[in-house]
Amino acid sequence: MRKDRQVKRMTGFGKTKEAQALAKDAEKPAHEQVDPFEALESERQAMDDGIRSHTLMGLVGHDNTCKTAMVTYAYTQYLERLKEEDTRKELWIQDFDGGGAANKSAFYGDIKTIKCWEPFVYMTSDRTAYNYADTHKRVMKILQYAVQKSDEIWGVLITGVDQWDSVCINNMRINDLGLAKDGIESADMRGVGSAKRVEYQWDWAVRKSRFQQLTALCQALIKKGVKVFLETHLSMTNYSSGTNEANAQWRPSWEKSTNNFLFQILLCEREDIFDDDGDLISQRFTASYEKSKTNPALQGQKRVTLVTEPGKDATFYGLSELNDGVL
Repeated sequence: MRKDRQVKRMTGFGKTKEAQALAKDAEKPAHEQVDPFEALESERQAMDDGIRSHTLMGLVGHDNTCKTAMVTYAYTQYLERLKEEDTRKELWIQDFDGGGAANKSAFYGDIKTIKCWEPFVYMTSDRTAYNYADTHKRVMKILQYAVQKSDEIWGVLITGVDQWDSVCINNMRINDLGLAKDGIESADMRGVGSAKRVEYQWDWAVRKSRFQQLTALCQALIKKGVKVFLETHLSMTNYSSGTNEANAQWRPSWEKSTNNFLFQILLCEREDIFDDDGDLISQRFTASYEKSKTNPALQGQKRVTLVTEPGKDATFYGLSELNDGVL
């Protein structure tokens, strides 16, 4: 009798261990489970249930061309379409250049669901303003948090992506390759002072990898149904004083492969209109679809976003496709 009870106890204990092992196995990613095909089949069956965003947009242009304004205005149009019982999703702004906070303060101060995040971590006892290592970590944590909270977020706007690129370059030179002691020394790329030059071309892959951690998280967000906007300025490329000046071109100021990850790229511009006497009579702001991967009909299309005339109130239109929620 005692022996039978012992066998029964052992059998029950074995089943408990087996159940625990199965439960632990189920917590692993599908491809690491004991029967990965069964787990992958469950994943396949659920694939069509996910909500995806078609908006992974680059907004490029010189300063004061309505890049930020188009996004914040489109967000207010989304809020107006909501029914009273609907839950308001938020607009998050990673505000590298401060334009997001300024836009909210000037026009949308009463909208509490626009959240402006400070990306920079500042030094307190050094000759430079930014702690580049901690800034990179902070930006990653905020975007990782956004992925976790994606069902509560309408969109994520990252202003001044050119400043994010600067964070990545300085981290590469200071912390990854040890070529400079701080941000000031890092700016000297001649290799004639205390700072050293990047010796090998392939070392720049470190900067690229740092930069693209941001775009990877942006891709994770659109898979969760969040609209994502990367805003940057234009910078002169292929340029040096002298013979190359005629061949200089304006290009988006971000890591060059970023164009490949975006679904849309809009070039934001301003046109000044003068009368016959040379007096300014109007300014016309436009956005042109340089890339439209999810709607080819928009490729090459231009939209008027804002018109101003001296002595009159400005007329703001925004980007119609974004305002209507159809992009």
